[in-house]
Amino acid sequence: MPEHRLAYPALFVAILGVSFASIFVRWSDSDPLIIAGYRMLFASLILAPFAFQERKGAEPLDRRTMTTVIVTGVVLAVHFFAFISSLRYTSVASSTLLVNFHPLIVGAASVLLLKESSRRTVLGVTIGFVGVAVIALSGIGTGQAVGNALALLGGVMAALYILAGRMLRRSLGIFTYAFLVYLTAAVALLMAAVVNRVPLYPYPTDELLIFLGLAVVCTIFGHTVYNWSLRYLPAPVISTSLLGEPILASVLALILLAEVPGWTVLMAAPLVLLGIALTAMDRPAKK
Repeated sequence: MPEHRLAYPALFVAILGVSFASIFVRWSDSDPLIIAGYRMLFASLILAPFAFQERKGAEPLDRRTMTTVIVTGVVLAVHFFAFISSLRYTSVASSTLLVNFHPLIVGAASVLLLKESSRRTVLGVTIGFVGVAVIALSGIGTGQAVGNALALLGGVMAALYILAGRMLRRSLGIFTYAFLVYLTAAVALLMAAVVNRVPLYPYPTDELLIFLGLAVVCTIFGHTVYNWSLRYLPAPVISTSLLGEPILASVLALILLAEVPGWTVLMAAPLVLLGIALTAMDRPAKK
């Protein structure tokens, strides 16, 4: 694996960037479809020149690749809509923990479907899902349970998005991949807004700045830089970096929103984080 002197700083910037997403969402009063749609639209427009430069002189994409791009973009759209919607009902800590539980899904699939039953994976999946269940079931009968369910849906979509992304990245450059997927997600989200009669415009300047912040800070310097850094970092670093968002996002929520996680989350969070760490570090990183 090649080394790059900027890989570790880039990883830190990326994790910090995605950790601000929940803060920006809490600052916005717009519909989740609009927040997610404009986030993806602005991000794709920013990446467009880089993608066009990357594709200059390349062969047109085949139908199979374009189909996978469209499906991946729709999956990403559902992920962002579910994650952003969850923050209307549940805490930042609960939402970010549940939306990042996708390594447990992959680990469970490896045990149940692929019969890969290493002790570390089995232990990690078991511990992690106990913590996830405790958080997800907290607030049963209240809006908090709805938020937790939406965050879980976002986590499932994240797992599907990562798996699809691994396939696409074999043939697409980082800018081409990100531009096409983000643009597809933007179209899907904004079309859903039209269908649900959510106005596409006008929005106040402060709302547009929040959308731009989500695009630049959380998407470009978050997700896109994170994907770039994976090429240069060892598997254990990649795996444990998954724990960064829920931890940093909870700290930011405490500082900027004065939001203190409930006792249930504080007790269950270590189980989820430990489960993710054990499961993710037991599986080789793939690009």
